[in-house]
Amino acid sequence: MPKRRVYVLEGKTEEEIAMAMAVTSRSPLPFDEILSQIDSKKSGNFLEKFYINYGHGSIADTAFIHIAIENISQIAVKALENTRLAAYQEKSTRYQIMDRRHIVEPSEIKKSQYHKIYLEIINGLFDLYEEFVKILLSNARKNIKRGKDESESAYENRIRIPVIDRCRLILPTAVMCNVGLTMSGRSIEYTIAKLLSSQLSEVRALGQEIKKVANNNLPILVKYSDPIDYLIRQEKSLQKLGKGIIGKRILPHPRGKFVELVEYDGNALGKVLSATLLRFSGRSYAEIKKVVGKMSRKEKEELFDKIIGNRKQRHDKPLRELEATHYTFDIVCDYGAFKDLQRHRMTTQTLQPFTTSLGYVEPMNLAETGKVKEYHALMKKVEKVYKVISKKFPLEAQYLIPMAYRKRTLFNMNLREAIYLIELRSRPQGHISYRRVSWEMWDQINKVHPYFAKHINVNKSQ
Repeated sequence: MPKRRVYVLEGKTEEEIAMAMAVTSRSPLPFDEILSQIDSKKSGNFLEKFYINYGHGSIADTAFIHIAIENISQIAVKALENTRLAAYQEKSTRYQIMDRRHIVEPSEIKKSQYHKIYLEIINGLFDLYEEFVKILLSNARKNIKRGKDESESAYENRIRIPVIDRCRLILPTAVMCNVGLTMSGRSIEYTIAKLLSSQLSEVRALGQEIKKVANNNLPILVKYSDPIDYLIRQEKSLQKLGKGIIGKRILPHPRGKFVELVEYDGNALGKVLSATLLRFSGRSYAEIKKVVGKMSRKEKEELFDKIIGNRKQRHDKPLRELEATHYTFDIVCDYGAFKDLQRHRMTTQTLQPFTTSLGYVEPMNLAETGKVKEYHALMKKVEKVYKVISKKFPLEAQYLIPMAYRKRTLFNMNLREAIYLIELRSRPQGHISYRRVSWEMWDQINKVHPYFAKHINVNKSQ
């Protein structure tokens, strides 16, 4: 009897490995023997035929690429990261002090009459950011004692991170970022096409550079990554349509309403129970649905308690059948919190453009800096300048908006993802902005589905 074999395929290009993976469906040979017979010419012809011409997309999912991208704006990073099937590692504004040399100047503004005032706002924000960091670090050193066995570097790191975290709200989205991405051939192909279809010149240029670099590793899989006319047309068409139907005036967000559960499933419990019983009972969904429908509410809740079980550790993930029901949240939060929430790519996100219309938040310990008036004055100045520049350059003007300003995003997620998001983002180590979002999400789930909420390990400790 043949022995089990588990091994890594290596020594060949990603496209050659992708071909070897695909050929196994029709070849009895072991993977390594298949791979030994493949060269770049064979893999190129194979991918052209089966992926490009026949559309067998799964072939491209077995080829991967790792790309390092440096010195792009926060706006471009979020455009890049708006792809679900990928992995990203990003330079954090929560852990590193940023500097004014690393900012993006959109070419449209740089060539315009607004360039001077754009830089004036950027420099004003960095002036205040640097002052805040200096003052709060000095106060922290005075008020927080070094531990008996704590090294100097560990002590500095302990007091430094919370300070940087609070101050990042002053940073404009023009501040540069580095991001590492890992994507399959199919994901990188579509990502490049989306970037090339963007209305922002920085994002289009980024798409061109990624395509150029990816061409060295995945020449066939990214060969036809071009701007998508359909996306370009629809973006422009729907922007006009939205304003025509809803109106141009953007109303201020209601005070206190920053997380709204706008859609949820009235039969959520029944759906989760039925899906789970389908897996373990061997009966049809229609039969199970009838049985569950005859149960009392108490019986259903007791059954769910058994289904979710006792999750003792953070890595004890509930069954996939919890994905049978969904929630839709309208979330308005500061851009800094949005940056972290957007990383939950299992959610479906609908993003509004970043503007100043939803107001801004204050950094924690603002009074401690002695710069309360200066902070609010600068935020108002930003809003005034944004409104002037946005009349001519509505998308490019968002580069000067600080992360303290709020952004609206519609998040649609299943129950399983809601549990993961709330439990992760409510932890004490997290930023208070997204912790508050997670608390409110839990509160609203608790109002409509308390039998689910009691199993979500939300952490509301201050």
